[in-house]
Amino acid sequence: MKKFSKFVIRFRAWVIAVCIIITLVMGCFLKDLKINPDITTYLPESDSVVARYNYIGKNYSSNSMAIVIIEAQDEVFTVETIKHINDLTNSFKQLQGVDYVTSITNVLDIKKTEEGFEIGRLIDENNLPVTREQCQNIKQYTLSKNLYKGRLVSADSRFTIIVCKLNADVDENEVSKNIKELVASKNFPEKFYFEGLPFQLLSIMDYVKKDLLLLTPLIILVLGVILFLSFRSFRGVLIPVIAVGMGVIWSMGLMGIFDVRLSPISDAIPVVLFAVGCAYGIHVYNRFRMVVRTPEDKLKQSADALNRIGIAVLLSGVTTVMGFLSFVFGAYLNIISEFGIFSALGVLFILIISLTFTPALLSYFPVEKIHRPSSRFHRFEPLERFLEKLSDLIIYHPKKILIVSLVLVIGMIAGIPLIKNKIDILNYFRPKTDIRITASIMNREFGGSLPIMVRVRGDIQDPAVLKKMKKVQEFLEKQPDIKNVSSVGDFIEEMNDCMGEGKCLPDNRDKVANLLFLIEGDEMMKQMINNDKTEAVIQAYVKNVETKRYKEIFSSINTLLAEQNSPEVTFEQTGMPGIYSNFDDSLMKNLLQSMIFSLVLIFICMVFLLRSVKSAFIGMIPLLFTITIIFGFMGFAGIALDICTILIASITVGAGIDYAIHFITEYKHHIIQGRSVEDAIAFSVRISGKAIAINVITVMLGFLVLIFANLLPLLNFGILIAITMFFSGLGAITILPAVVSLFKLKLVKEKEIRITRISD
Repeated sequence: MKKFSKFVIRFRAWVIAVCIIITLVMGCFLKDLKINPDITTYLPESDSVVARYNYIGKNYSSNSMAIVIIEAQDEVFTVETIKHINDLTNSFKQLQGVDYVTSITNVLDIKKTEEGFEIGRLIDENNLPVTREQCQNIKQYTLSKNLYKGRLVSADSRFTIIVCKLNADVDENEVSKNIKELVASKNFPEKFYFEGLPFQLLSIMDYVKKDLLLLTPLIILVLGVILFLSFRSFRGVLIPVIAVGMGVIWSMGLMGIFDVRLSPISDAIPVVLFAVGCAYGIHVYNRFRMVVRTPEDKLKQSADALNRIGIAVLLSGVTTVMGFLSFVFGAYLNIISEFGIFSALGVLFILIISLTFTPALLSYFPVEKIHRPSSRFHRFEPLERFLEKLSDLIIYHPKKILIVSLVLVIGMIAGIPLIKNKIDILNYFRPKTDIRITASIMNREFGGSLPIMVRVRGDIQDPAVLKKMKKVQEFLEKQPDIKNVSSVGDFIEEMNDCMGEGKCLPDNRDKVANLLFLIEGDEMMKQMINNDKTEAVIQAYVKNVETKRYKEIFSSINTLLAEQNSPEVTFEQTGMPGIYSNFDDSLMKNLLQSMIFSLVLIFICMVFLLRSVKSAFIGMIPLLFTITIIFGFMGFAGIALDICTILIASITVGAGIDYAIHFITEYKHHIIQGRSVEDAIAFSVRISGKAIAINVITVMLGFLVLIFANLLPLLNFGILIAITMFFSGLGAITILPAVVSLFKLKLVKEKEIRITRISD
């Protein structure tokens, strides 16, 4: 480290210039950052459910539905409202990226006539009703048919929907935005709501932008205030903040270069990096202000300062990088691995900048006048008194501390089974947001908007195949949370009924073929059956329910489909319950893998850093204590595991281990100096305990900035990280020294103590 320190100070101008140039270059790529709110892309494309979902979306335009809900003042069946619905329907058709539009003014309708049946539209757009009587006749007819009631019009006829099917290869966010703008431009008196996955994703994208613009400057402000109160110096504020800011720009710039898009998780990267990485600049700055005392020897003292603090900062940064890298190993979810990679890179960049740019820049500043140690002691006097009493308690009553800690852990273990998983996009939003209100209307009036799709492969004109499809439909219709099940078989039954043969499927292939020929080419049919009649799709919609229920739905449908599969016909399920189910399984897999990897990696790092397996094992105790506490707290507090909160354990391990390292390093130093276990504990608790307390407060306040996030997963993430940092720090200055005190552990070899005594 000595050679490195001399090099940095000797070539300080070049170091500063290179870092500034890299920052400017990386900053240019920030404009290329894009946002990806689509949960279906968070799973690998090779995932079977995702692959089928994308296939059906591409070939049938069935998975990208932007739904406009219209709430009339009285009812939708009025001359004026029907005119508005028709106007919007035709206008939506003209929007680029909209494949097909369905509403009550253009939906396919099969009417029975004296001659048989007539295929037309529910409401003829060229002959709209002009009287109240005509409207009431249409209302009566519409509500009498299950194809429309509860699907396009609510049972009380107060709500209706216009469904826009979007092309698979378009920018859904842009199309959704255009739909909203078009509706606003009409200035119609009806009330409009926007539902469906495209609008939900658009809302997430908007909230991610808002969070980035709000949270990044907010955490800079919070850290700035903390740093100013700590150092009473603008230099002490700017130096650490600039170092972290440059690291954030480097990391986010790389995301722009490699087109890695922001998600509701990576949205938190700037906050995470500021909260975690600011400590490196603080340590370097604080060491400089204590060591660099005379202008004459400023450069030599600067090199000495960097040499003395460099190893500690390096070790602290390496363990944090390892914690974030644990998200990469075995990660099934793209967003988890991306968060791990760019957070680890961000910490690495901040570490490099703090050990190069920061000391190089500090070497140019004049010697700083600081308060005398006595005044600093006075400023932290309450904390000093508390730590003194705490050290006495640890030395004389270690069993009491460990018993209380054990009781707390056992109590929190009881909360772990209460943890629930939440992966529904709706849970990203606060309860009173427009998107939640709209979803409740859609669930109540139309049975939900989350698609379920069953791909059917076989001879669709074969009555035996159609009957199996009918069995699948009947099963779906019996499920309490599934509504609006439909397939091409419904229209075949409708036409067969009009032909006088009853509402059932024809019994021979020729009849089926003739009926299908009559509706062939209709846009609605293109969403249900392919041109050569070898493939069809059964469509349904599910309400927003608990994650457990999504998994039950997905599993039960798969069981039924397995029973119906045969050499003649095969059924395959996809849709949001399947995606949510796989997503949930992946969350749990990632949680366990990342936690195990992080614990193993950190343990190995600590063995090398502390040069002792025993010390490394002892240092892990506060982390295991904290992990148990936080998961128990999540269960009792009703905070669910989601795309953000599953990161808690590994971040706790990566960042929280620093506190244990600080204590053990300080403790070993005093033991090597020849002090007794009791004296070493007393000195370590008072000295490292103060630094740990200040660090904990800084990191906690940094992460608590996330309570202002628009997306709920980030809010919960901020609260949980703040709590974990508190217990990590608390465990490092209570449980860890209590274990050392109880078992009289020296954590160093006897020959190290003897050598030091001889040298003394």
